[in-house]
Amino acid sequence: MGRGKGHVPIRTCISCKARRNKKELIRLALNAQDQVIIDDRGNGQGRGVYVCRGKSCLSALEKRNLLSRAFRKNVVMAVNKTIIPQ
Repeated sequence: MGRGKGHVPIRTCISCKARRNKKELIRLALNAQDQVIIDDRGNGQGRGVYVCRGKSCLSALEKRNLLSRAFRKNVVMAVNKTIIPQ
C-alpha cells in the first residue's frame, strides 16, 4: 500500500520521547568528519536523529550524553545557541 496525500511522517525526539510531526523537530546528522550538524533539509545521508526545538530537550543532549548513544559513536557537541529559543 502506498502513502496517500494526507500522510504525515512522525518522528520521535531522542530527549523527551515525544512523537511529533517531522517538520516540528530538528534533524541532527553526522558529516564526513563525524561532527554533529543540523540537517535543515531533513534528507541528508546517514543516520539522523530528531530533537524538539524546546530549550529543555536541546540542553539535555549534552547533559545526558544522548547524541553519543544515538549515533553509536563518541560524539561531542556544544548545543548551538541559535537553535535554542529565547
